[in-house]
Amino acid sequence: MPNQTNVRCPNCGIQFTAPVETVIDVAQNSNAKMLLLAGSLNAFQCPNCGSPVRVATPFLYHDGSKELLLVFVPPELNLPKTEREKAIGDLMRELTAVLPQGSFKSYMFQPRESLTLQGLVDTILQADGVTPEMMREQRERLSVLESLLGAPEETRQSIIEQNDSKIDTQFMQTLSLLLQRMVAEGQVEMAQQLANVQEDLLSFSSFGQSLLEEAQEQEAVMQEVAQAINQLGSQPTRADFLALAKQYAGDIPSLHALVGLIRPAFDYEFFQGLTAAIGQAPADEREGLETLRDQLLQLAQDVDAQTQAMIADATKLLQILVGAPDEQALEALIHENVEAMDEAFLSVLLANLQQAENQNNTAMVTKLSGIYEHVLAMLREQMPPALRFVNELLGAPSPEEQQRMLDENAKTFGEELLFTIDAVTEAMAARGEETILQRLADLRSAAETALD
Repeated sequence: MPNQTNVRCPNCGIQFTAPVETVIDVAQNSNAKMLLLAGSLNAFQCPNCGSPVRVATPFLYHDGSKELLLVFVPPELNLPKTEREKAIGDLMRELTAVLPQGSFKSYMFQPRESLTLQGLVDTILQADGVTPEMMREQRERLSVLESLLGAPEETRQSIIEQNDSKIDTQFMQTLSLLLQRMVAEGQVEMAQQLANVQEDLLSFSSFGQSLLEEAQEQEAVMQEVAQAINQLGSQPTRADFLALAKQYAGDIPSLHALVGLIRPAFDYEFFQGLTAAIGQAPADEREGLETLRDQLLQLAQDVDAQTQAMIADATKLLQILVGAPDEQALEALIHENVEAMDEAFLSVLLANLQQAENQNNTAMVTKLSGIYEHVLAMLREQMPPALRFVNELLGAPSPEEQQRMLDENAKTFGEELLFTIDAVTEAMAARGEETILQRLADLRSAAETALD
């Protein structure tokens, strides 16, 4: 777990709280490893002036699966030998405190000290099986990226076509990591340049074209599966979901979409029923059903793992917002992270608000309620006008007020209003939000009348 540390911005001098990593145990915090490899570990953005702030602090890296224990003390700290040894000893005690009992091994008595951060990263990569050849290829990718960033917009297509064979999954991942790093460090101009390059790569490279085609295929599958779920009616049973899963047996993309859309349906009772169905099935059908069960179990685990990762990221962001020193800094942080204000974040925020209320923690309730109001206001600003109007209609205190709003504003949006209501209805149906579907149906009828 990161330590909430007071950090001072070197540009404006303001002090703020940030989650600083000092012990990275890969088994418990793989996210920190990714930040380290991306060059974004302990890198923050000042909530007051937006300047990038990097915290230079000793840290320990541990990967028990590879018996790898590394320590790095930033040379700019210029610590005397006694203080250096004390810092390493404190880190070792911190690591020991979070390790499972009995997991301490002989290699942990003496961590390997890296003189440079890049040397530590290279050691981690080599332990992960990244060869010098792979590192050379990575440097070539960065060289191509530098060429694209330094090139005029009209020449980027030519550079991409000349390097088409080098643009692959690893290339796009490198670009994404750099983009995330620039955003985290507040380098808005560089982040925008990288985003423009990313867009051109999708448009002009063979690999980019294949990614776009794959995304279109996934969207088509998602829509098809969502439609099949809707056709089950308002109160589908586990038997209905099992029949639908059997229909998609062997079709992993469709099964993935099915589990992703209605994950709660694939609970313990569902798999109990599937196991019972396997026992009762003819002998020649059992193997296929067993394979289907294994695939559904794995897909459910994958969805759960993604959800847990999203919740962990949302929790970290909420901690940063709670640590904002004032309203101005809070608004700036929310504005900079608006793309992360998704359902997972709102769920974490509301859960923390409920816990604070249960504990009668008045100060935290006030803080979290303020964050909630700021986030909702920001999200409303980001909505397209028609969607914002539909949201306001759904929040109307009475049918009469809703009708008044429609009579005064519906013709401003025209047919776009009906398309927006239909899109919201489709999204709510796919998520199983049955309680709101009738309200949306009534709203659409009232909107049609107002547009006549």
